[in-house]
Amino acid sequence: MEDQAKFTKRKFLIGLGSSIGSLGGLSLLHSCAELAQLNELGSLGLGNGLSPTLLIKPQSIASKLTPNFPYQQSYKGIAEINFADPVVSMVPDVEKVRVGLTTSAGITGSNKQIGGRCQLACKLRYDPDTKGIYLKDATLEDFNLNGVNSQLTSGFTSIANTLGNNILERYPVYSLANRPGAGLLKTMDVTSEGIKVGFGLI
Repeated sequence: MEDQAKFTKRKFLIGLGSSIGSLGGLSLLHSCAELAQLNELGSLGLGNGLSPTLLIKPQSIASKLTPNFPYQQSYKGIAEINFADPVVSMVPDVEKVRVGLTTSAGITGSNKQIGGRCQLACKLRYDPDTKGIYLKDATLEDFNLNGVNSQLTSGFTSIANTLGNNILERYPVYSLANRPGAGLLKTMDVTSEGIKVGFGLI
């Protein structure tokens, strides 16, 4: 795994200076100096060949999802289910981001609720127009209501399957809009520590 060591803008420019050579001198240095400002957004590091990388941590992604919850949906007008408290983790083996949610369901108008859990796994996409990083292709991995047979929760499971289109995929989990260097984004990978975004120098 590549080192994700934090560094200051000064150290980055000093390290870069030795490799500038014939690559355009001042114009390249100026571009990379702007990239160093991305350190304000997360954990900025260096990949192979002094390529800048930005590590977007799970807590940061969760903070972007949290304002969209709690999310409530009715089932045929007789029952309701609520989804809340998103918790984000990484699944690097399959390049996916996992979102866990607490669930509660009950008869419409009743104060009695049954708790449970819901878990979805999502891929990533980058929108160059908005410079936003989005979740996509959300897949339901697990859904349960405590003490309720899965055969009796099929209606609620179908609602959980719509969370991707309705909530998770609609809003960016990270934005590089109006940030220096965003146009130089080259790679986007899921690691055990978060989403690693790589920037090209030219």
